[in-house]
Order: sequence, then structure tokens, then C-alpha cells
Amino acid sequence: MSKLNSEGNQAFTEANEAENTVSEMLRDLSGVDEKQARSIVAAWGDWQLSDVLDTIVELRTFAETDRSLEFDTLFRAAIGFPEANVRLESVRALSNGGSVNIAQTLLEALERDEDARVRAAAAESLHAFADPSQARNISGAALSRIAAALSRAASQDESAVSGKALKALAAMRVEEVPDLIDAMFDDAIGDPELMSDVLLAMGESGDTSWLPTIEDAFYSGDAQIRIAAVMAFGEVAGDDDVESLSEPFDDHVLEVQMATVQALANIGSPQAREMLSLAVKSSEPEVQQMAQTALDLLKAEDDLTYAVSPDMVAQGLFGVPLGARRPPRDLSRYDAPTEEGWANVTPEGQEIDVANAPDDIGEDYEDYLESDEFFRDSNTN
Repeated sequence: MSKLNSEGNQAFTEANEAENTVSEMLRDLSGVDEKQARSIVAAWGDWQLSDVLDTIVELRTFAETDRSLEFDTLFRAAIGFPEANVRLESVRALSNGGSVNIAQTLLEALERDEDARVRAAAAESLHAFADPSQARNISGAALSRIAAALSRAASQDESAVSGKALKALAAMRVEEVPDLIDAMFDDAIGDPELMSDVLLAMGESGDTSWLPTIEDAFYSGDAQIRIAAVMAFGEVAGDDDVESLSEPFDDHVLEVQMATVQALANIGSPQAREMLSLAVKSSEPEVQQMAQTALDLLKAEDDLTYAVSPDMVAQGLFGVPLGARRPPRDLSRYDAPTEEGWANVTPEGQEIDVANAPDDIGEDYEDYLESDEFFRDSNTN
């Protein structure tokens, strides 16, 4: 028996070592260039499909848990893979936005991919560019092209795609969104998936005029629609509206109750916190835990808001009174080459003023989404 245990332990150890080796190899793919990425994706053609999908999922997990790792170039290359499921997972892996290259790849998937699931995922991933922290990475003209592509998808593509495109458009606060929501709402009657997307778009729009329509959906016979309505409500409601959540708060479907807790956490008002305190006493353990976590996070936000009190400001940084500090250094005559030992120079040694002559330092970046090439591609496909 001891021999069997020993052999079993050895096999387990070897399996762990092999798994760690594979993980290290995958991590080494971080930061590959486009040529390397295309070569790697081409090699996947000889793999089992399940192995390719597992690899993409694992790479995505690495990137989400370790911000120093970046596989976007590889994911972008994989969107050209013949198998639709690989393209789908690759598009999902680009859902955090981040660059004009990612936007370009997602636009191509939205407008050209033959699989509706991939187009829908591309629309959802483009939603990231509604976030100002992501939108600032690309130009206003590029954002306009994203909005135009989403608008076409919302108006012309099949419902599995159009609803996702509408949500992304609503988050971007595009002017035509109210009309699109009105039109799609009628089409969504009898289609729970599309109706859920329309309700979520109402929430993404930030328009409180949709609140009565959203509240009506609390009484839908479809749990998916009720969940979407509650989540949308949490995006636009204020403290005076919180009482309306009493209905989904007691819903017989656990997922609706949990969505209500999330909506209350999003609102975060005094009355919302009172309802969260009641949810902590729920008979459902999942609801209890979620409500307590929400209250803890709201408390942490409050603590952060008041972390620097007026008394602390008067006392000064690290207890040093303001009057005892040295006056700030006069930087009006700050000379970088003298102070730091460097100068703004060309390879030939000529000093230049980067503030006035960016072209002199090779500022030749061209945004593909603003180029004539992209315009031609968009109108010929």
C-alpha cells in the first residue's frame, strides 16, 4: 500500500510540474508582436479545438489576474481563426478595450463576421469604449465610427446582435438612442432576450424618463426580463425611487433577489442602505452575504470620503503644520537639461522644442480608424 501511495504521490507531483511548465510557457506569450501572434495562431490549426479554447480562456484569466501580462495581440490574431468558437472567445477576451487596434479588430468582427454570436460579442466588447478611461485612448473620430457601426448593427442586424449593439450605444449616450429604444421595444415583445437588452439599454442611457417602463417590467412573467429591469433600475433610480424595489426584493426567484441587492448597492442612498440591512436578514444565504458585502463596500467608500478631514488639512502632511513647510520650489525657470542632465535632441544632436515641434521627434502615428484605407474598407464590405 505504501508503494502505491508513493507512486501516486510521484505521479501527482509530475502532473503538477507539467502543469506549472505549461503555465509558464503561456505566460511567456505575453507581449508577442503581430508576426509572432500570427505564427502562434496558425499553429493552433493542428491542435484539438478544446485545447485551443482552453488556452484562450487561460490566457484571459492570466491577463485579468496579473496586469503585467498582455495578450491582446494574440487575441486579435485569433479573431481570424476559422473556427467560430475560437473567434468568439477571442472577442470576449478583448472586452476591456484599451487601444485603437483593439477597436479596429472589434469593428471588423462586428461588421464582417459570419457568425451572429461573434458579432454580438463584438458589440458587447465595444461597450468598453463608452468608459471615459478607455475612450481617451482613441480619437473622437474613431469613437464616431464605433458609434456609427453600432448604430447600423442596432438597426439592421438580427436581434441577437442588435440588442447588444443598442446597449453599447446607450452607454455612449448617442443622440439617436431614445428613438432606437422606442423602435426596438415594440420588436422585443415576446422575445425575452431582446427585451432584456432593451431594458438594460434604458438603464445605460441614464435617462430617468424610462423609469416607469422599467418598473412595469418588474411584473413580467419572465425572470430574465425581471432581472434586466432591476439592473436597469439601479442605473438610473435615486433615493426617492427605491421603494419601487420592494416588489423584486421579495421575488420568488433567487436571481431576481440578488439582482435587487446589486441595484440597491448601485444606488447607495440612505433608503437603499436600509433595504440592504433588511436583506442581510434574508432567509437566503446568498442574499445575506451579497447584502453584507454591499454594505461593507459602501461603508468603505464613506470612510475613504472622510479619510482626510479639515483638521488633518490644518495640521498638515505627516503632522507638519502648513506654515512650517518650505515654500514650493519655483519651477518657472526649470531647465530640464541642466537639472536632469538630458536634453530634447534629434539623433543628429540638434536640440528641439517638443512643445512646438512634435513632428521633429517623429510624431507620425496614424489612426487607422481615421484613414482613407479604413473608409474604403468599410464601404466595400
